[in-house]
Amino acid sequence: MPIKEKSFRIGCGRYLQERGIIASLGEEVLRLGTAPLIVGGKTALSITQSKVEKSVSVCKKYEIVEYLGSCNHERAKELCEFAQENGLDVIVGIGGGVIMDFAKLIGFYAGLPVINVPTSSATCAAYTPLSVCYTPDGRTVGSQHYEYEVNAVIADVDVISTQPKRLLLAGVFDALAKFVEIKHRFSENTTDYPIGLDWAYVLSQKSFNELVNKTEKYICDIESGNITDTVEQVIFNTIAGTGVISGIARGSNQTALAHKFYESTRAMFFEESKEYLHGEIVGVGLLLQNFFNGEEENNLFLLELMKKYNMPCCLEDIGIETTEYTKNMYYEKLKNSTAIEKDNIAEFEKLTDSLDYLWGLK
Repeated sequence: MPIKEKSFRIGCGRYLQERGIIASLGEEVLRLGTAPLIVGGKTALSITQSKVEKSVSVCKKYEIVEYLGSCNHERAKELCEFAQENGLDVIVGIGGGVIMDFAKLIGFYAGLPVINVPTSSATCAAYTPLSVCYTPDGRTVGSQHYEYEVNAVIADVDVISTQPKRLLLAGVFDALAKFVEIKHRFSENTTDYPIGLDWAYVLSQKSFNELVNKTEKYICDIESGNITDTVEQVIFNTIAGTGVISGIARGSNQTALAHKFYESTRAMFFEESKEYLHGEIVGVGLLLQNFFNGEEENNLFLLELMKKYNMPCCLEDIGIETTEYTKNMYYEKLKNSTAIEKDNIAEFEKLTDSLDYLWGLK
């Protein structure tokens, strides 16, 4: 796959993770400017607004905008103009993955620094230097890659640990996909690969193993009301660790069939799939990816975890009929994606077999 960005955007300017760290938001704003435009989701602001306003009271001024839409270019440009007209010089996003991506997009158009305050770990969007973009009504239109990293991420463990279990698991499956997808094009015996991909492979393997071993303990700890080291580690893994892997891979080669399955689903079956989270759809795609990699046995644990916590684990669970027609639609879409080598008959056949496998899951 082509490298989408020459630079290794490995980190963010500052990553802060601890309990109660949201209280330092104002201090972080003053490192970059004096007047933040704070964009947040409805639920996120209901949880954090009093703490946020207390923290940014040290700033010259601030504006808070509740945002319920998609991460789209049209609305980002409008809020860029709003920031410029009102003398606002730092963009702060507070919420889930959509808001994280949206804050970055506003900052891109306004030429302003960005601070992200994730309220869930459902994706690594708070950290990564790209935004997954949509039309105003929520249809995918591709990703916007940025030349620079996010200026700061404030991951308040007290806030994130209140997220619904569904969001946690979506983030876990999105993170698990990194290792499985890198193996699509890379193995430990590989010698011809883009620089940095070997590091992404090693880190994603560590991430995968930690999440396999710690996710259920995280859930037990949270349900018992305990913020443990395991809780801290899983949050770090799904936000910062996964973000670092993406940065080292430079926007390419760390995503393959699982994420292309997600993109295809959103593009072809938008209405049917719109109620499902990014990580939930990637999770179904992960089953496809493991089979393509020749590692169907690795799906046993994933399917067990999915079923235990009522995650979607087959096409019908995300509202898509398992017909020959829909299978052919996916085949054509995936065959022509960057996940499959052009004119590689062997890969076409593997893709057909993998889709047969996925279509047989119930």
